[in-house]
Amino acid sequence: MAARQRIGMRKRQEVTRKRGRERREALLQATSDLLCVHAVEDISFRDIAERAGVPEGSAYHFFANRFDVFTALAGKLSDLFIEAHRQPVPPAKRKDWRSLAEYLVDVGVRVYRDNPPARQLLIGGKTPPEVKQADRLNDRAVGNVMYEVFAQHIELPDTAEMRNAFYYFIEITDLILTLSLIEHGRITAAMIREAKRAGTGYLSTYLA
Repeated sequence: MAARQRIGMRKRQEVTRKRGRERREALLQATSDLLCVHAVEDISFRDIAERAGVPEGSAYHFFANRFDVFTALAGKLSDLFIEAHRQPVPPAKRKDWRSLAEYLVDVGVRVYRDNPPARQLLIGGKTPPEVKQADRLNDRAVGNVMYEVFAQHIELPDTAEMRNAFYYFIEITDLILTLSLIEHGRITAAMIREAKRAGTGYLSTYLA
């Protein structure tokens, strides 16, 4: 009898954990959906819970507030950049380090253009400070992937300073893209050129 009770308890715990994972994912998906049609500052925690079909009281078991949800979603969105940067680089885009660096900017721009939630949370002019600060940790992970892509085609020293350079490269180019959204409401071709100019100008202090 005791053994059957333990088995039954474990099954109930697994069902509870599975339901918890599903609810957490539903809250993140709801946030992403809302960011496609509403400004980040107009989305409340109640909006997220209602969209997800999760009672607001239960939603607090997974996230402390809306900023907590935004931060978690930003982490998932950063994975899109990592996946995009890990795709094979066309030969014409790796003939020299400048071509490769500019190509990486184009890859990031494509992800931003295809994902309104990424634009709002990662380079939006109204990104909550709590979310932006947490996202800088995500940018370091993306920067490491950029370094690895570069190292496949360009000889680079494997040092913390060199890896940090790609993190700063992301911060510099993202700043220009943020200004583009603030000033024009979209990522313009002219501001992409400025982002490339600023980013490659910075990397040129490390690369011959």
